[in-house]
Amino acid sequence: MKSLGTANQRPRGSFRPDIEGLRGIAVVLVVLFHTGLPGFRGGYVGVDVFFALSGYLITGLIVSEIEKTRAFSFKNFYARRVRRLLPASGLMVLGVLLAGVVLYSPLELSQYAIWGAYASSYVSNLMYMREAGNYFVGNVTQNPFLHTWSLAVEEQFYLLWPALIVFVFLRSRSRRRLAVSLFAVTTLSLGACIWVTYVRQSWAFYSLPTRAWEFGAGGLACLFQREALSGKDKWLKVLSWAGLAGLVGSAHFFDAVRLVFPGYFAAIPVGGTLAVLLEGASGNRSILQKMLAWRPMQWLGGLSYSWYLWHWPFLIYAKACFPGLRWYARLLVSASALLMAQLTYWLLENPVRFSPFLVAKPALSLGMAVLVPAIGLTAAFSASHAASKSLASGEQHQFETAAGIGPWRDCLEPTDASRFTECVFGDPQSTTTLVLLGDSHAAQWFSAVNSIAAERHWRLVTLLKGNCQIAALEKTSDGRFRYARCEAWRSRALQRIAALSPAMVVLGESSNWVANGRPVTPQQWGDGLRATLTALDAIGTKTLVMADIPSSSFDVPVCLSRASAGKWGARPCVTARASGLNEPVRDQERAVISADANARWVDFSDVFCPGSYCQPIVDNVVAYRDDSHLSEALASHLTPRLRHEMNLLMEPSSSAS
Repeated sequence: MKSLGTANQRPRGSFRPDIEGLRGIAVVLVVLFHTGLPGFRGGYVGVDVFFALSGYLITGLIVSEIEKTRAFSFKNFYARRVRRLLPASGLMVLGVLLAGVVLYSPLELSQYAIWGAYASSYVSNLMYMREAGNYFVGNVTQNPFLHTWSLAVEEQFYLLWPALIVFVFLRSRSRRRLAVSLFAVTTLSLGACIWVTYVRQSWAFYSLPTRAWEFGAGGLACLFQREALSGKDKWLKVLSWAGLAGLVGSAHFFDAVRLVFPGYFAAIPVGGTLAVLLEGASGNRSILQKMLAWRPMQWLGGLSYSWYLWHWPFLIYAKACFPGLRWYARLLVSASALLMAQLTYWLLENPVRFSPFLVAKPALSLGMAVLVPAIGLTAAFSASHAASKSLASGEQHQFETAAGIGPWRDCLEPTDASRFTECVFGDPQSTTTLVLLGDSHAAQWFSAVNSIAAERHWRLVTLLKGNCQIAALEKTSDGRFRYARCEAWRSRALQRIAALSPAMVVLGESSNWVANGRPVTPQQWGDGLRATLTALDAIGTKTLVMADIPSSSFDVPVCLSRASAGKWGARPCVTARASGLNEPVRDQERAVISADANARWVDFSDVFCPGSYCQPIVDNVVAYRDDSHLSEALASHLTPRLRHEMNLLMEPSSSAS
């Protein structure tokens, strides 16, 4: 990442092998996390190491220049940053876009090409703040530019941090006053990080204000002078080993699924990094410092920026071309990205960074800050335009339409938000109220439910929250925060339903809560559903429970688009019935609802799976919006069948259609 090149801009005698070694550790942790190697599910903390290193190095560079020259050249500072960072990142953007044009279907390219513009402008983190909490943008982890969020955070840090240090230190010439100022900023940012993590996690994860404390902590550490550390070799040695243990332990024990991050947990890898840095600053040649200075560690540290840039796109495109790659195959892909990093380092990074012509003319280097992003923007918009033209008609247009979202998209409360969202459709003056309750797997039925409400002049109220179960499950030690938030929302939704006193509730939710390692058993699911139905029965309403539709291990419209375009990695877009349907959940739901006279279970699995395989197209209609959600077109197509089921629930003795 961006802290990777700063050592080369300091005097040769001040080179710190421990910093280069920490860079090597950090990038290895990130790469192993992304490859899915067992034992490194928390390897994302490598980014926190990079942030702390950046704060340490940049603060030290600025303070050292001011102490030596009694001035600071912003022009030279940013010229060095541009030469070091932009050529490689610009090449990565162009390479990813070119590979996308060759390998991606028009639907995929339309989804991801525009992100090249965000990456080129160093604002991708701001977009991911929005998209990570947006249920409708698909899986952001498939975006080949996802890793650029951290580069954007660092670039934004570089724009603000030097001005703060220069303003304080150039006037006061006091390290103590500078430390007080940095401590205040760091403390405020840490407090904001902890609070926002539990209010809107995606904002805490991707934004500079909530990550600035990691840079600030590094900046504070660099203000310790060697004299202050002398005579403390024993304690620094113990502290550095404890810090390394904390860093590696975080990479092993942290879990992106179950752990709410960053919050105060991020203090462990950051603190571990600073502990190692402080021992290195003391000049102590301990065993740990010698390990960090080991030649392979220095080599990885030197290539860490380029490897970080290339490893993620390599992994994403390998997955697109060869679905189902195991972790050891992904390790080989990452190794090929390391080769690309070495070539980039030899042929582009060093020639530009150390070009005598550019070093002597900082203004030309700053010109690259306009030229390189402009090239990336042009390429991104060109690729996006080409994809849009391909999607304008024919089969590809049908696939694009299937991936679209209905008018309910603003009614689904984001997963990581704490607000309560209620939307009203149909006839707001009607005395008959229909409630659509659940997660996105309830929202997928909106087109059909809303059509029925409109034709009968009913009022339709939606109570929807992404990724939150309706079955009243007890909290467990895993994912406690997420369950607590969902439990609070569900309780409020049931209170609101009691106040509305609806004639019927249409309930739907994802059956994936009992799958993929989730800590929910089929029995717990059944007990939870029974508890929710009991609460609804007490209100005096009838409940139509929608059995979850079959899920796929791939995005269906994307699969169809890829097959139609004849792209590499095209595959049959069908799913085996046995793997698509969660039978333990279905058995529990069937048993619970059969014992409740006020509830009815609706199962449309025969529509999707007429035989042993579930089909991506039903009655010439694309069945899915993504990998597990019903398309708007098929939901509308199934309206008559849903109307029939409602009639049977409202009038059990009637066979009305």
